[in-house]
Amino acid sequence: MLCLYRLHAIREGYEVYGLIDASGDSTPDAHKYGVKRMLQAGVIPITVESLVSEWMHDWANPKAGELVKEVYSRYGYMIGMGRS
Repeated sequence: MLCLYRLHAIREGYEVYGLIDASGDSTPDAHKYGVKRMLQAGVIPITVESLVSEWMHDWANPKAGELVKEVYSRYGYMIGMGRS
């Protein structure tokens, strides 16, 4: 379903980023071909980890510790960080 919304946004002229590791589908094949279709249409692939890193700008940011504690400790397993 996310593929549909992303493709519609592309048609409307938006620059669209797709959180590839934060989306899924009913089957692995459906996910794989949905991602391929989005890439063909111009969706810019990005991962959760790279998006958060861009938001932080600098891991020396005082908010970095809070981010790790409150977000990565709960959801880091989704990007391969393991559970704490």
